[in-house]
Order: sequence, then structure tokens, then C-alpha cells
Amino acid sequence: HTAGRRARAALEDARDRSLALLGGRSAGNSRDRLIFTGGATEANRLGMLGTAGPQPGTVGISPRDHGSVIAAAADLAARGWRLQHLPLAADGTAMAAAAGLAAAEPGRVLVSTTLVCGQTGIRESPAALSADDIGGRLLVHADATQAAAWDSLSFGALTVTSLALAPHKFGGPRGVGGLLVRGGIGVAPLTPGPQELGLRGGTEAVALAVGFAVALELATAAREALRQRLTELRDRFEALFVAAARCHGLEAVVVGSDADRAPSITTIAVRGCERQTLVMACDLAGVSLATGTACASGSSDPAPAIVALDLPAWVPQAAIRASLGPSTTPADVAEAVRRIDGVFRGIAAAGLHAPSDAG
Repeated sequence: HTAGRRARAALEDARDRSLALLGGRSAGNSRDRLIFTGGATEANRLGMLGTAGPQPGTVGISPRDHGSVIAAAADLAARGWRLQHLPLAADGTAMAAAAGLAAAEPGRVLVSTTLVCGQTGIRESPAALSADDIGGRLLVHADATQAAAWDSLSFGALTVTSLALAPHKFGGPRGVGGLLVRGGIGVAPLTPGPQELGLRGGTEAVALAVGFAVALELATAAREALRQRLTELRDRFEALFVAAARCHGLEAVVVGSDADRAPSITTIAVRGCERQTLVMACDLAGVSLATGTACASGSSDPAPAIVALDLPAWVPQAAIRASLGPSTTPADVAEAVRRIDGVFRGIAAAGLHAPSDAG
């Protein structure tokens, strides 16, 4: 009926608009596909498990990866895949190790790349992987959830076979995500059904899909100016934070300060200050910091991507994470650091930090 046709048209229009903005191929026999999911976690699982195929091979993951990617790799290992943990290079990226794995393994290889690490903000590019092998014996899944707001994603130019993202990271609705799959790559649905090109069963959330497309259009239009503004604010926050710590005899280190980073995340370690204690103290002062990503909330373990870096032992134990967004202003940065300065003053006065030569 007419209402159903209108809903179908709105859904497919949202799909086509989003696919175009993400640099996917929308015509021809090798047309790329955009599958709407319930979020980035589902998109990551479908990108890993759905494209793996029936024959086991080798799957490579790194400490940069989201828990949903790591869990999917564990599921593949239970199916007979050989699980390889990729080490991080000094710059916090894993693609050199992934390229080495792909070159060393003669059989089917599936590797994951996280374009922006949610733990550190450090970017990585899958360019080190051979484009000639992509889609044949080599499958590359990219988690672009943290990257989509800040980086122009040209799916056609990336050496990947699938890419996951979710619009809540760029101003869109929660409860929807997307998985791009390169044309010619087979996908086995995790939940069979006739919806989403037969690749994801369940009634489609048309309103959320439209919100996905609109948010992506708005984010794309504002991206360059917002990225420049937030980079300046992040750098300002880091400089003021480190200076405030120094004023109270504390040493603060920005993790990945020399690396290529997205502007929305900064991770800083304060020597001698246990990270959970510092986060709680800042919370009482009205500043929202974290000991890791939101998806790792509740964990007492330090962030795996920081542990994997060649850093002094005290850094992972002391590292806290701050996020900036489109609504963050210079006044917000100044006020946050003013309150953090008060926390540092209290820590120093009470002697709650370890001696400077600790760790």
C-alpha cells in the first residue's frame, strides 16, 4: 500500500545517500552494500563473522580493537580459526603487524583495523595492506565508529572489505548502525530474514535510518571546520592540564602526543595518581573524565591499547581519558582545567600522590 511504499522509499533513499557520502559504489554488478544494523557492535560482529566464510583461516586483532571485534574473533577461534594477537608499533598502530601476518600466512586471513582508537584517539590506515590481496584470501574489517565524525571516509579507496560505523558518534540517533560491504564479498547473516537485502532479519527502523543519513550529511558539511576547532581546543586542554599538574609538583604525560590523533579524545597520565581516584575526585569537582572507553565502563583494568605501548609502567595505571565534542567551547576547557587545578592542589596538599620516582 501507499504508506508502505513511502516507508520503503525513505529507507532506500537513506541508504543511497549514506552510501554516497561514505564513498561506496552504488551502481553496477560490483555495487557496495550498506546494511543498517542496531549499532556499531552488531555491525562489527556482522563484518567479522558474516564475511569470514565457512572455511577457517587466521584472524588477527590488536589491543586497539573494540570489545565487539575481540569477541567476534574469539567466536571465530571457537570455529577453528587461528587467533593472532597483533602487537602495536611505537606509534600505537597495528597495520605493520597486520601486513606481516597477511604476507606470512598462505591461507585465508581476516584482520581488523580500528581507524581511530577509542582508548587513545590515535589514527591508523590500512594502506600498508596489499590491495591486490583484498577480497581474495585477505579480508579486512575496519571499525570506523570513532573516525566517521572527523575523517572523510572513502570506502572505495580504502583497502578494506567491510566497514562499521554508528551515527551517535556524529550527532545522529542511537539504536542504529551501518556496515558497508564491498561488492563481491559474501555475507552470511547473523539473524536471517528477508530485510536488509536478506542480510539482517527484523523490521527496519526507518526513522533511525533516515536520521543516520541526515546526521551524516550534517557531519560531512561541518567536518573540516569542526575538526580544526576541536584540535585547537584539545591541544589547549592538554597544555593547560600539564601546566596545572606541574604547578603542584605533578608530572603529566599526554599519551600519543606525537602521533596522528583524532581531535575528540585525549588520554593523559599523571604520575603517582591512581587513575580511578583521580577520575572520582574530578567528578566531585564537576569534571567528567574516564579511565577508558564508555564500553569498558566498570572495568578496573587499564586500557589495553595503552598497556601495549612501550611506555613507562606507571602510565597505563595512571591514564585518564577526556572527550571533546561539537558543543565544547574555550570557556568549557578553561573552566574544566580550573577545577582540575583545584583537584591537583588537594592531592598535593594531602600527599595522596606517590613520590615522583615511583613506578
